[in-house]
Amino acid sequence: MKSKWTISMVMVIILITVAVFLVGFTKNQNKTPKNGYQVYLDGKLLGTIASEEKFNDYINQEQIKIKQDYGVEKVYAPKGVEIKKVVTYQKNFNSEEYIYEKLKKLKPFTIKGTVVKVEYDNESIVNSQEEDFGGHGQEGKKDPIEINVLNKEIFDQALERTIKAFVKEDDYKKYISSTQEEIVDTGSIIEDIDTQEKITYREDLLSTSDQIFTDIDTLTKYLMYGTTEKQAVYIVKEGNTIAEVAEANKLNVQEFLIANPEFTSENNLLYANQEVSVGLINPLINIIVTYHTVAEEEKKYDTEEQIDEEKNIGYLEELRAGENGSYLVTSKNQYINGQLVDSVTMSVVETKPSINRIIVKGSKVIPNVADLSYWAWPTNKPYRITSGYAYRWGSFHGAIDISGTGYGSPIYAANNGTVYRVGYKATTNGNYVVIKHNINNYYTAYLHMKKVYVKEGQTVSRGQQIGEMGNTGFVSPKPTAARPTAGTHLHFAVYIGPAYEGGYHINPWRLYQ
Repeated sequence: MKSKWTISMVMVIILITVAVFLVGFTKNQNKTPKNGYQVYLDGKLLGTIASEEKFNDYINQEQIKIKQDYGVEKVYAPKGVEIKKVVTYQKNFNSEEYIYEKLKKLKPFTIKGTVVKVEYDNESIVNSQEEDFGGHGQEGKKDPIEINVLNKEIFDQALERTIKAFVKEDDYKKYISSTQEEIVDTGSIIEDIDTQEKITYREDLLSTSDQIFTDIDTLTKYLMYGTTEKQAVYIVKEGNTIAEVAEANKLNVQEFLIANPEFTSENNLLYANQEVSVGLINPLINIIVTYHTVAEEEKKYDTEEQIDEEKNIGYLEELRAGENGSYLVTSKNQYINGQLVDSVTMSVVETKPSINRIIVKGSKVIPNVADLSYWAWPTNKPYRITSGYAYRWGSFHGAIDISGTGYGSPIYAANNGTVYRVGYKATTNGNYVVIKHNINNYYTAYLHMKKVYVKEGQTVSRGQQIGEMGNTGFVSPKPTAARPTAGTHLHFAVYIGPAYEGGYHINPWRLYQ
């Protein structure tokens, strides 16, 4: 009996084991692992799909408008989407449409394009045009910017158009093709064209909610004006000249010509009701052009005085008329956005000597009172005017900038007077001198000097050296270790009344007419 009972128990155990095995086998038959793809947006799981390829194809098929708007063949998932391959026993996956609809509500889709990064040289830029004592802008910091373009070729062509706004097209073509003719007697050739900023490119997915430039014209406008908004226009009135229209709209003539490339000279005629652009050019990328120039320039005569002690103040007799001569001047001139900012004289050859004017004057002169019949030029000759008494970069430059005579060259008092102020301002004027001329409320100011030779209260005479030309304070281009004399010039201003103490500036050329 015991044996039969044992055999029965063994049989039961065997049957139970087999049943369990069969049940487990059947269950595992329904749980075969599968490959799936989990879709995340910014780290948050949206669902699991069966095929990454089909999901991307679905996005591309649905986004027809984006493809039409941007002229592209493919549209991609939004930024922040991450798709991870997983092995799962999940029986049913989310549909491509389900995940697509969720994404569409959360973030914009993307297209392939190019990001152009512009990094500014904060040692050289002017970030503000607030007028200080010298009428110069203040230094500031400018963060890098990124420009989204459909492709690099669009940006390159827009940049080339921007360059051509500041360089004659024929000169640009010769420079690019290395076909510039050598200078024989006089002339000018381009030595270098560059940008002040560092420009880099990277291919990336661009969000369609951001601005993406797809055409050259719009991008060129953006590079020139810093905006795509419509620029201000002016309706010409009868008798208007280009110079008048420019000044009335706080532009200098060169800026007007750049904004209106159909005009080639300030002497071009305007007609009534003509529409011209008077938008303030504010280039996002600064174009630097360096020219090597050989030019014949006028050597202006000086005036020699002979004093007659028997004659009263105000007596003037001309013994000999002056006659201008000429120089052959070789110089290197650097322009930023069409404005001359630096001039270095390489050599000077006199081609015709000047003949000085000789005058006889009465000797009864109060030494510290200016003689209004003749004002001395404040620098050596020849010289360059790098900025005139005109609008510049949207603000008025109330002086003339004189360059080209060399770092450390003499600076002279324009007339008799008393030294009113001597000082130093690192961010603007550098070393400067103001002279009070004690007649008609005239004052003259001399900025950016290397050295100052006079003191406040000192009497100075016309033509007396009061210091040396330099590049202290804010100058452009800024001196560097490689170019320690860059930006050398004299900011020469004339005031009626004390400078920046109730006085107002006038055009310095009025003294030399």
